[in-house]
Amino acid sequence: MARSLPPLQLWLFGSALRCEHPADLDVLLVYEDHSTVMALRRMNRWEDMCPPFHLIAMTPREVDEYDFIKHTGAVRLM
Repeated sequence: MARSLPPLQLWLFGSALRCEHPADLDVLLVYEDHSTVMALRRMNRWEDMCPPFHLIAMTPREVDEYDFIKHTGAVRLM
């Protein structure tokens, strides 16, 4: 049975937006509840993916404080 996660947003940024064969996938996870991040970490071994999958997790407040989406040119996936 698949586990459901609380609401979250996924944003892609970095080389995956600029080239056809990126060296890695950079993903921003915007979460409200820290348990969301912990549940996602338990669901898979991200470091074993090819290309490597780099996950950055931030709260909406942190995203705003760092102006992360604007500075990285991130594109929302979900």
